[in-house]
Amino acid sequence: MSHTQFNRIARSVLATSLGAGFVTTIASIGTPAIAQTVPVPQTIASDRPTPSPEIPQGEIAAATTSLTRVYSHSWRNKPAATLYIRSIPVLTFLNSQSAAKTTSSSTDSTEAALTPVQRATDAANRFNALNGEDLDASALTVGWNSDREAYLITLNDEELAAIDETTILPDTTRDLTQDALQATNRLRRLLGNARPLQTNEIALRPEPIVPEQAVDNVIRTQRGIASWYGPGFHGRRSASGERFNQNAMTAAHRTLPFGTRVRVINRNNGRSVVVRINDRGPFIRGRVIDLSVGAARKIGMYGSGIAPVEVEVLGR
Repeated sequence: MSHTQFNRIARSVLATSLGAGFVTTIASIGTPAIAQTVPVPQTIASDRPTPSPEIPQGEIAAATTSLTRVYSHSWRNKPAATLYIRSIPVLTFLNSQSAAKTTSSSTDSTEAALTPVQRATDAANRFNALNGEDLDASALTVGWNSDREAYLITLNDEELAAIDETTILPDTTRDLTQDALQATNRLRRLLGNARPLQTNEIALRPEPIVPEQAVDNVIRTQRGIASWYGPGFHGRRSASGERFNQNAMTAAHRTLPFGTRVRVINRNNGRSVVVRINDRGPFIRGRVIDLSVGAARKIGMYGSGIAPVEVEVLGR
């Protein structure tokens, strides 16, 4: 074969090989031609774990363990991080520096200064420490803490997480009570396959506000001065036998039967709230009803302490 014929054949082989995804090189220095094939590099898909569809795509922000994983992402254009336990999203930590409440607690202040990733990583470390222990997941409970205005998830009275405005369920229900309950039940299942808790098992759960249109007609009315009470009585037994919750929509009255619902109207501003009578009082001359802290805030008399009111008895 002549040198010219060989070059023609080589060019033909090169063109065909490129179409098949390979590069062909030719060695022809004083020896017969040898074709060497080299694969063209292909794009390799990332082996990084992909977050759940409910969570925006993000970066792994903490070392992955057999139990936990933390992802950083954004939430409403602000930094956030989500903690996964056994590949299930359990808690999302939001930007606490702008949303956290002012608190006198140095612990809470330190917590508020941390980034979402740092807070999520701290939580992951707490759960990692439990891994391998003889954990009784049925001891995981949740209850309302009125001082912090948050639901605390605890294990044998030790706090594991707090559900509030800065820590939510990843697929939030937009209801703090339900977020807390679902997060707790996920932890109970993932850490020990314990049965789920029911809403009525949440300790000191604030009562839902009764819609104004859902109440009965007014039976009778009463005018006088309202006051409020809460600190020092929160969590203690009321005269009706139930535990007093200063954030619930309840009140004390001297004579109305327990369970009676009344509408209390602040005559200074016209604001009103429907409460349930579950305690006795007030025992100061001229005062007709003693509201819980939550009810007092609802009608704008928390700061003043007392206010002239009209009490509408609505029945049970």
